[in-house]
Amino acid sequence: MPDPVGDARALVEERFPGAVQAFLGGSVLGPGRTATSDLDVVVVLPGLAVPYRESLRWRGWPVELFAHGELSLTAYVERDFAAGRPVMARLCAEGVVLVDRLGTAGPARERWLARIAAGPGAPSAAALDRARYVLSDTLDDLTGATDPGEQAIIRWHVLEGAARLALAAGARWQGSGKWLLRELRSLDPGLAADLLAAREDSVRLAAVATRVLEASGGRLWEGYGGEGDPFHQRLHHVACDALSEDTAQSPGMRRLAAVSGATTGSGRLWMGRTHVGPGLRSADHHHGASETAIFVVSGTPSFVFLEDGEERRLDTAPGDYIFVPPYVPHREENPDPSVEAVVVIARSTQEAIVVNLPDLRARP
Repeated sequence: MPDPVGDARALVEERFPGAVQAFLGGSVLGPGRTATSDLDVVVVLPGLAVPYRESLRWRGWPVELFAHGELSLTAYVERDFAAGRPVMARLCAEGVVLVDRLGTAGPARERWLARIAAGPGAPSAAALDRARYVLSDTLDDLTGATDPGEQAIIRWHVLEGAARLALAAGARWQGSGKWLLRELRSLDPGLAADLLAAREDSVRLAAVATRVLEASGGRLWEGYGGEGDPFHQRLHHVACDALSEDTAQSPGMRRLAAVSGATTGSGRLWMGRTHVGPGLRSADHHHGASETAIFVVSGTPSFVFLEDGEERRLDTAPGDYIFVPPYVPHREENPDPSVEAVVVIARSTQEAIVVNLPDLRARP
């Protein structure tokens, strides 16, 4: 009898003896296993600069291998959660731990399992209306279709639209491929069965989809306009003396928020000012999924990060710019013993994400 856990562990031991974490997940571990199920293996390698994916054969198994560095796994998990499809979190949290040299896999899995169980939260009214509109419009297409090929394609889109609307209305995770069906069966096995039974019958399928629509507020087409006017909104003025200290902080520096959800209602942008006193340095930290742009206003701050395992320092002057990619550990230093360093910061996420670290090599 094939042993997926033993074979996956042997794969990691032979190919990645330095892995600090490794997980086996996917259908191969459960009742959904088939003759073609593969080993979904996630390995975390210290110092890996660029994560990658590889398909291979091992001891007769098809293997989907996902290799990550010490921060990229967290980045991919967060990306999936934000997209409403926690693929990587499920692989690691619901699978088997193959390697855990740091003793951190258990706590991480507990956090991810809690977030999976909590679901994505209720959708906004606008998002729900959009899903109702799309399904209503697709049902109209199905009613008018006469070409058998077009009918077949439209029926699939009706099935998918009904499943996604039901999942959204139920505040449940979405999925793609077989995971769409698995998520729907978890929410409402009766609805999943009805949609599958009607998938080749346009009249029956329309009836099931209409039932989903009625449970979510009914058909929506005529009068639907989506969002309001996005082009004529008021501007916001934040005076220099009105900046807020109510934002994430790091020891050794002082951050002031100017543009944020709290101050201006921004949805995808954070902007503010940072001060580092003479001779001081910030704690090592990163900014999660945010891209960060920095403009040096005054002073001569230095920005320190790791490159090839060694610290590298970028010395700046007023007028210079620095770009910090997501999840990159770094710190700001002010080598001047008498002049404060002041910079303006813009981030690509509205939330001022700051994760303080014990050192630049700290793992997530």
